[in-house]
Amino acid sequence: MKKLITLALVAALITALCGCGGEKSSSSKTESSKISPTPAPTSATEAKAGKDDEKLASYGFSGVVYAAEGDRVLYDGASGVSGGEAGEKITHDSLFCIGSVSKQFAAAAIMQLQDKGLLSTSDTLDKYFPECPYGGEITLRQMLSMRSGITEFYEVIEGNGCYNELPKGELRGTVTNDNTPEENRRLLTEWLFEQPLDFEPGSFLQYTNSNYFLLAQIVEKVSGERYEEYLKKHIFEPLEMKSTGFIDEMLDDPRLVRSPHEASTVYVGITMGLGDMISCADDIDRWLKSFSGDEILSAKAKEEMSTNYSAEDGASYGYGFIPNEAGGLSHSGFFTSYSALVYVQPKENYRFFAVTNDALSMSVSLTELGSVIISETKSNTN
Repeated sequence: MKKLITLALVAALITALCGCGGEKSSSSKTESSKISPTPAPTSATEAKAGKDDEKLASYGFSGVVYAAEGDRVLYDGASGVSGGEAGEKITHDSLFCIGSVSKQFAAAAIMQLQDKGLLSTSDTLDKYFPECPYGGEITLRQMLSMRSGITEFYEVIEGNGCYNELPKGELRGTVTNDNTPEENRRLLTEWLFEQPLDFEPGSFLQYTNSNYFLLAQIVEKVSGERYEEYLKKHIFEPLEMKSTGFIDEMLDDPRLVRSPHEASTVYVGITMGLGDMISCADDIDRWLKSFSGDEILSAKAKEEMSTNYSAEDGASYGYGFIPNEAGGLSHSGFFTSYSALVYVQPKENYRFFAVTNDALSMSVSLTELGSVIISETKSNTN
């Protein structure tokens, strides 16, 4: 789940990552259409990882940071301990909630279905939700690019070391953890269709979780598969993302790094498509690496996802990614005290992933830390 983004935060993220995104590496950048396994650790890489761990610890960081270009690991650090009673040490293989980084997977699912001719991003919402009173005014492209005008259903209250994301107003007593995921999804969908649009579709960029909640349901309607099963079959399995899953299924997984704080977030069912995933460094790296190949998405689909649909507004958003002028794609995510950040430059096959279970306790923000490490690791490839 992502803390509600203002246009200022979008601009700040682009500025931080674009500055280091344009550097060119002298190492080989041959694009590969095959997913290569991460090279086995050697004594040298283990020693480097130890130094990376120490550097992260100096920031008071609790989490994992990983950067690679091609098959070369540039940064691999883990620091801190899992919250809760056990307090196990965080390692490279630890699992974390990745918040709104999940949105790019929902976008990819939509693009796969378009590649198969089963839908089009030019379709209007009423084709899939005929009961929606404003459905004929909104295209899937506007939903994917956060320009639909559909209202936000979350209210974010920062406290107790967490981003407490609660359903708005009357929803708070209706959408609860006493319901099944299916009941909560039905209730939320009905509520959304009762709300007026915030602005004329296509006229403005407003980051809204509701867009991706509805898009995930469209994936189900078109594919005939549960959303979670669709991603497993068509993205996770082909990329061998063996440790990736969903919040509603994996909260008891012993590999999941626990939050050190108690959050008030209602999560059952309504994180679908917008902030519902749990993953790890290796799996996210496999996902980002696929953008330099053709295992999952066609070249046309990747181009559409990577286009900035809000350039005229002085802002940036594609489909589940924030594009920059250097050809890089980024996105951050928040869920309770978890925060994640991804950055990929497909042409260079450069990938970066950072994640923490205690975002509000860090001495620097994840974006600031990411900007420093991305800059350093890309400089080191020259």
